This record gives sequence, structure tokens and C-alpha cells, in this order.
Amino acid sequence: MNFKQFKLARIFVAMFIGATVAIASTTENTLLALAAVVIGMAFMILVRKRTKVILSDERTEKIAGTSARFTYAIHTTFIALLSLFLIINGKNTGDAFTESVGTVLSFTALLSVAIYALSYQYFNKFYGDDQ
Repeated sequence: MNFKQFKLARIFVAMFIGATVAIASTTENTLLALAAVVIGMAFMILVRKRTKVILSDERTEKIAGTSARFTYAIHTTFIALLSLFLIINGKNTGDAFTESVGTVLSFTALLSVAIYALSYQYFNKFYGDDQ
């Protein structure tokens, strides 16, 4: 299978999953939606194994890593600042709900930082940094 056929298969799988999840959501059938996603993922794994073209190289992986780090930095900073704003606004207006939403968002940002730090440390050891 060449890359063009792989891209075409990806488009059809995405259309299949989208249509099936849309039907499942209108009929309120969560099992059908879950089955469609699992079947689509399994089909994509099989298609990827049959593809003879290199789908990833060092440049692509470096771009993906840089993009993920950039997205993480923006997302975590935004969530932290939003939580700070909501906590201060909730304290000033006496709105307990706004303050609690800000607290939950601040814990979410903290969890995101902790997961990043732990995964960075793990992969740093996994890929052989001797320091």
C-alpha cells in the first residue's frame, strides 16, 4: 500500500467513525459509538502495518515534540492564569462557584505540570541520559 492509498483509507475511516458516532448519538446508543471507535482504531492499525512507506522520520518526530511542548506551555499557562482570575474574582464577588471552578482549574494545571515532570524524567532515563 502506498502513501496515497493510506491517506485515502484514513479519510474513509474518519468518515465511518464520524457517521457512526453521529448515528449513535442521535439514537443515544453509546455502545455503538464505542464500537465504531474501536473498530476504526483497529482498522487503522492494520492499514498502518501494511503501508510500505516510512510514515515518520526524525524531522517529523522533532516537529511533533516541539509542537507538543509549545502546546503544553500555552495550555498550562492559560489554565493557570484563568484559574487565578477566577479565584480572585470569586473572592471579590463572594461567588463560591466561581472560586471553586478556579480552584479545580488550578489543580488541573498543577496535575499537568506534575505529569509533564514525571514523564520527562522517565523518558530522560529511558533514552539513556546518564546524569
